[in-house]
Amino acid sequence: MDQGAVLKKNPNAAYRVYDGQATVVMPDRSEVKVVNEVGSLIWEKIDGLRTVGQVVESALEPILKDFEVAPDEARRDALAFIGDLYDHGMVD
Repeated sequence: MDQGAVLKKNPNAAYRVYDGQATVVMPDRSEVKVVNEVGSLIWEKIDGLRTVGQVVESALEPILKDFEVAPDEARRDALAFIGDLYDHGMVD
């Protein structure tokens, strides 16, 4: 995924964050994705203004603070998660 690309949430995606977990519903695809705390943090940073790289970097500090993970692994996992959201049509 191009880290310079600006992503926005799919306007057809309905979502709610409750107790640190996001639930994303794609009604046109009959798909529901429940996202853990880290994924929810990333999901909330996708605002149509930040690039993929900016989303990852802005999520990195809280991830590294709250979880025992190396920075390179956290970046790699965050990019993979964003790629998964893109593959499922949840972000454009």
